[in-house]
Amino acid sequence: MGLIVPLLMVEVPPLTDYPNHLARALFLAIGANDPIMSKIFAPNWQIAPNLAIDILLPPLLRIMPPLIGGKVFLGFAAVLPASGTIALNRACFERRSYWPLAVGLVVYNVPFLLGFINFQIGVGVALWGTAAWIWMARRHPVLGIFVGALFGLAAFFSHLFAFALYGLLIGCWEAGSVIQRGLRSDGIALFVVRRLGSAMVALIAPLLLYLVSPFAGTGGAVFRYGWLTKLKTLAVPVAGYSPLLTYGILAVLGLILAGLLVTRRLRIAPLAFLAFPLLTVLFFALPTGAKGVFYIDTRVPVMMGFLLFAATLPRVSRPVGVVIFLAIAALFIARMSLIGRVWVEAQQDVADVRAVLVPVTPGSRVLAVDALVDTSNGPIVPSRSLARTYPNSFWHYASFAFIDRQAFWADAFTLSGQQPVISQPYYDRSGKAGAFPMPTLQMLTGAGLAPGKPKPSHLTDWPSKFDYILVVNASAGPDLGKFLPGKLRLVARHGFAALLAVRHPAR
Repeated sequence: MGLIVPLLMVEVPPLTDYPNHLARALFLAIGANDPIMSKIFAPNWQIAPNLAIDILLPPLLRIMPPLIGGKVFLGFAAVLPASGTIALNRACFERRSYWPLAVGLVVYNVPFLLGFINFQIGVGVALWGTAAWIWMARRHPVLGIFVGALFGLAAFFSHLFAFALYGLLIGCWEAGSVIQRGLRSDGIALFVVRRLGSAMVALIAPLLLYLVSPFAGTGGAVFRYGWLTKLKTLAVPVAGYSPLLTYGILAVLGLILAGLLVTRRLRIAPLAFLAFPLLTVLFFALPTGAKGVFYIDTRVPVMMGFLLFAATLPRVSRPVGVVIFLAIAALFIARMSLIGRVWVEAQQDVADVRAVLVPVTPGSRVLAVDALVDTSNGPIVPSRSLARTYPNSFWHYASFAFIDRQAFWADAFTLSGQQPVISQPYYDRSGKAGAFPMPTLQMLTGAGLAPGKPKPSHLTDWPSKFDYILVVNASAGPDLGKFLPGKLRLVARHGFAALLAVRHPAR
């Protein structure tokens, strides 16, 4: 219950990518039969390892209002990996324990707060799948291969990293079984072929699907942050909004684990002895971005965070166990309280954006602009940003142009091979799929562009491509009533946001 308290406190959780996902799911739920929505977008189903939202959320939105259905789905995304951690711990150690409940500390991790919901659900599928694999291997090994293959497909279609985690965990479990049996024991060769072969059978279909998917051939620049930033990324399982609380949680967990290890009171599942080193190598090998995907390396510490509570088990006296439980419970309450408070504070920004979008007409086209050009020296507002290296939580609030007003917005997630929706002709020329708000209004005049780079295609002849300009951080921008008066007209302003109507050239 504690995991969903922040969701119950707000109408719109300020997870960066969430509004964009919600808008796309709304189209998939009802858009095909809507005379306006169907002119803006079209379904474009392809084999893609990133479809959990697109498969699971639209059925909810057919029976619930968008904001309610979205929160129910987010609750599922929070509970699934937490319960998967508990299930895997039970499968590894064949006993119940309060220890895996501490996984609540890592559920609201940085990728989840950034709105990477497919990944979060995929981790839950991978953990549940590994628990089922271990349980079936002990009782129904042949049937277990079939069940394992189903979980492999579910993990693949949830998220590519989830499939990688699932394959890694069942592979490490089987390798651990081989080592435990003894490499020199009788019949070991046949045992190795049977056990590792069964894992390969369970994984082969998703591997083949990836090879034929459009995503396999997707290009995109590869980039890496510096090593100091990468080391800081190791904190993402418990990071968010307060560095002091983040490092406080890490310090307490570090002391607990160090004490358990020194006193030899920590049982470690065999799969963890292989999984943790492999995940560590993977973390340092992965770039920050590739194939049009960002913050790739943040996913691995999150996997390690869930696995920490799934694959370990303290063996302590009751008084010591009570102390550990109370310490973790206090940290969990502090973390959930902070998240709830920050989310409540963010609701005013959401309300301002939705209020200024009221004049937007169905079927029109909206361009979002973040007027706060330079954030390098200003204070970080927790309700608007996790940290300087992460996108702002409000960057996809323009999605409410579609959710509330049935209008197109330029930054819709419609990347071929990643999302099963594309923009229809007429609207596609006004879009920059998967982007963020334009960083400055001056780009409309040609200023603010990178030296030597042409103006983005959706901004060339922009008065013919957009009907409205949504400005967030409106108070930080120029005098909007006087900005390009021959082309723009201020029609609404409400605190954090403002709306400009485009004066279309005479036809």
